[in-house]
Amino acid sequence: MNTLVSLVSKANAFYSVLVWEPVAGSGERLNVGALVQYDGTFQARALIREDVLRCMYGSAGEGAFQMILGTLRAIEGVAKQFGFAAAREAVPLASFKFTEAHEAQADNEHDLLRQIVLMHFSLSVLSEEPTASADDSPTPEREVNQQWTTKIKEAIQARRPDLQVCFNRELVLVDGSAPVKFPVLTPRLVAQFGLLKEHAQSHGMEDARAKMWKLSLATGRNSSLSAAMVVGIPLLDSVTLSDRVRDRFLKNIGDLTREAEKYKVGLRTAQSVADAADCVIELA
Repeated sequence: MNTLVSLVSKANAFYSVLVWEPVAGSGERLNVGALVQYDGTFQARALIREDVLRCMYGSAGEGAFQMILGTLRAIEGVAKQFGFAAAREAVPLASFKFTEAHEAQADNEHDLLRQIVLMHFSLSVLSEEPTASADDSPTPEREVNQQWTTKIKEAIQARRPDLQVCFNRELVLVDGSAPVKFPVLTPRLVAQFGLLKEHAQSHGMEDARAKMWKLSLATGRNSSLSAAMVVGIPLLDSVTLSDRVRDRFLKNIGDLTREAEKYKVGLRTAQSVADAADCVIELA
């Protein structure tokens, strides 16, 4: 029997957090993954999101994430062959090291990973599914929308640091269903962000309509909330827009305005990140 398992009778799992020091000797450290032992099996998982690393390190973020994955794969191989303690001592790169081993009691591996994330990983969101399907893969349009939303939240945080705690909060919209995450959820306001791009207006309309429906459910659930749908659009008097494209923008904005009124959602248009942040700060 592994000596770790015999330490406490109630513990049925053990784990150790993998820490990365991006710049040697700087003292800056990120919790990036974990080695877990549950029910006699071993697993090494990356628990920091790749998009977080991209936001922190730009184009180098992808390479950093691949380095973390490679390190964890090597560690998992050692654990399966030689055990938990040996794997903790076999970290292949000097910039990585493990914390002390922790005991845990979990119902299954997913429950164990969720506990680890809650305890040690503020920069992680644990997926409910083990692998992403093709439908879940981010499209270019979705990536652009995510970047737009991230920039708005950064602009809000710069001016109202107290609102940071209101980012990415969840709300149950229908009893018995999973909670839905909103970019901004304060005691007074629930907000979503959309984007109408010149050559992707159909996708932007579909996205905005889906988000307004969620906002409608949120305010129906909590009457003290006001709802705001902030949609980014280009300057409509720009000389780069053809008359046909400009007319389509005007029609789509008109449609969204009428639909927002039906859903009792406040529709705001913004020509810049600063404009969008202003809308939220004004209402929050």
